[in-house]
Amino acid sequence: MKAIDFTHPGGFPLTQDQLDYLQQAYTECLNAFAAMGGLGPTIISGMEASVSGPTTTISDGWFFYNGELIRFYSGSFSSILVGTTVLVNITPSSTGLTYNDGSFFPAVLDKAATLVIGPPATTPTQFPFSDLAPFQVHFGIKGRETGWQSLSVSTPPASGGVTGTIYYKKNFLNNTLHIRGSLTANNAQNFVASPAALFYLMGTLPAGYMPGNNTYFTGHYYLGGLIQDDLGVSWIKQISCGVNTIGQISINWIRPDISITAYAVNFNTIIPLD
Repeated sequence: MKAIDFTHPGGFPLTQDQLDYLQQAYTECLNAFAAMGGLGPTIISGMEASVSGPTTTISDGWFFYNGELIRFYSGSFSSILVGTTVLVNITPSSTGLTYNDGSFFPAVLDKAATLVIGPPATTPTQFPFSDLAPFQVHFGIKGRETGWQSLSVSTPPASGGVTGTIYYKKNFLNNTLHIRGSLTANNAQNFVASPAALFYLMGTLPAGYMPGNNTYFTGHYYLGGLIQDDLGVSWIKQISCGVNTIGQISINWIRPDISITAYAVNFNTIIPLD
């Protein structure tokens, strides 16, 4: 972070270069914080919508766009013609100063934004209002993995001959694991007979994706029409699943009625990692 030490005696040599350095010091910091919310148009504060009849009013606020924090002044809109949209319009302004040598320059610069209605456009000074997202939305997106990682499942026939894929990704903001999958037990008659159902290991998650405590969730029988267990006592609707502290994903598969050779389950859950 840029800084200037003003404590040395002797008279600090204040120049335009030093003032520019100070300006860079705070603008760089502000933009670094704002960029945490994403590089697209981002609402930093305010800019809240209120509706009264056909009129929508957007309150004063601040937004981040193209590496700058820009002040927004309240505006309203109602009817919008076909082919047009609500735009955020950025207007640069400047005030001139006379320098010691008599020269005159537009030195005091500013930018402010308001609403306008016009054809959809994205330029350095204009973009659709709908492109704006609150800071927490962009920050949340950046705080989690965007792509799914996968774990291929293939167990021996003696363990049900389960095949399929488990997908998982991490949210770093709240330290959770999103896990989903669809697995098919192709040799379902090889599961242990009821009522002594066992947990069968489906695979192991890598380091960084292992919960701090044993966690359980529910797998759902895939089809609408239900099947009975091998004793004909109950219908298979949901089965227990779990992830332990060393990342092992296990499913409490149930042997179905003798006429059923295979069945599938789906699951989609979020697991705390701490």
